[in-house]
Amino acid sequence: MLISIQWLHARMSMLAAFLLAGSVLCFAGAGVDPVPTPGFTGLSFRVLNATIPPGGMFQFQLLLTEPKPIGFGSTRPTVPAPTSGIALIDPIGQTAGVAIIDSSGIRINFNSPLATFGTNPIIDYPILVIAMPIAADIPVGSQFPLSIDMANSFWLDPTGQPYPQEIANGKLTIGGTLNISNVVPGGGLQPAGTKISIFGTGFTPDAGVSMEGVNLNVGDVQFVSSSQIDVVLPSALQMDGTRVRVTTATERSTYFSYLRAHPVGESIHPLVARSYPLFSRQTYSSASLPWTGTGQQFTALALQNPGLDEVEVTVEMLAATGETLGTVSLPLPALSKITRDLTELFPNPPAGASVVRITPSRPIQMLGLLGDDATGNVVPVILTAP
Repeated sequence: MLISIQWLHARMSMLAAFLLAGSVLCFAGAGVDPVPTPGFTGLSFRVLNATIPPGGMFQFQLLLTEPKPIGFGSTRPTVPAPTSGIALIDPIGQTAGVAIIDSSGIRINFNSPLATFGTNPIIDYPILVIAMPIAADIPVGSQFPLSIDMANSFWLDPTGQPYPQEIANGKLTIGGTLNISNVVPGGGLQPAGTKISIFGTGFTPDAGVSMEGVNLNVGDVQFVSSSQIDVVLPSALQMDGTRVRVTTATERSTYFSYLRAHPVGESIHPLVARSYPLFSRQTYSSASLPWTGTGQQFTALALQNPGLDEVEVTVEMLAATGETLGTVSLPLPALSKITRDLTELFPNPPAGASVVRITPSRPIQMLGLLGDDATGNVVPVILTAP
């Protein structure tokens, strides 16, 4: 889907306007299976409660109480700790976004080109998850409120109109012993026979394991230690967004899987370095990205290799006429990602630079970022495939 720079500028202006606005409906308390307020036509959110042991990994989970198509938006989760990973969960994997992480917290901007975000009919699946490490010295019994900043969130329907919002807040309680901290590999379509490792704490030899989308038999599950359980997939499984559960005699831990790729270095552009790309599941064998670099605005490129082998990526700087003005090659190791301002790849680009073309040796995930240093904001740009 081709998105013009003018369209993106308009969206950025809309984002700023909505972040300053705020007609919000709320209902308090986490409750049990909350339902929308009678007659409410907007988005009804809930945040799941969680109990996590000291030193564990908490996964913030934001859900809708009924499906609604969302095309574009922004939100600020209110969460208690730094993040180790963020994912948007879309039933067909087309939604992309970017999280800006700084001292004020986390701001997440997203774009769902087909407005499939929020349409999962299984309402106990989250639309947003955030992994956060819990310090080992936090006292047991401590509690933290979980929500989103409703005054600084907006969600647009497929026609571009804002939804009203309401939310049932959750809470994080420090305690227990059982916790899933990561699932590896956490993303991609994994074939039958793939070993999936579940990491965490408090696992026992008799723990039950379930993974949504496959029927696990006793022989498919191997207890390795109190911090690792391995599962051999009996059939192919799309790991992105898969619900993984470990259950012992007294506790249950639920985790929604996604790829936490290893970053390759860090951008020297401060705003790019604070930006966490949220890739869609789509992979590209070739794609192009318009280049904006005027005033305080800039274009950055994010690449992610979900495969198990290194990929060589060729990035070409092109003029509007199609003439090649420069070329760089980037090695991208397995399960890694890289995010850079285009001027880091092509220092002192000529005035005629108008687009970059990206060609990997094998298909990978790609995302453009359009940023503005004056506002500190960044929005996702969906690349154009040939």
